[in-house]
Amino acid sequence: MVSYSDKEVKKWSWIKHQSYIPSSDALGNGSAANRKLIEKFPIENINHNPNNYPNPISIQQVLEMLDEFYPFGFIPIRINEDGNLLDGQHRLKFALMCGLKYVDVWVDNNVNS
Repeated sequence: MVSYSDKEVKKWSWIKHQSYIPSSDALGNGSAANRKLIEKFPIENINHNPNNYPNPISIQQVLEMLDEFYPFGFIPIRINEDGNLLDGQHRLKFALMCGLKYVDVWVDNNVNS
């Protein structure tokens, strides 16, 4: 995790050359919520079924993230111990569209499949 300025903005020209962007420490390391932080977790190991979410991914939101990326708001994606995505489907879609290979994740110890 990295401490970013809340005013820092990264443009697509910077993002497209990354395979990993460290998440922001803006929300801490997750330990207060019984979560374990894993930095540089392989995206290919995250299981995501879009049908498990009440709202579909808004491509407009993802494109806005691509246009003006605020690293301060790039918090870890939350998964359970089985690697199933619990929270962060827009951040995951953003990472995939950027070609990232790794993201930081919080593993939630309280939620199973």
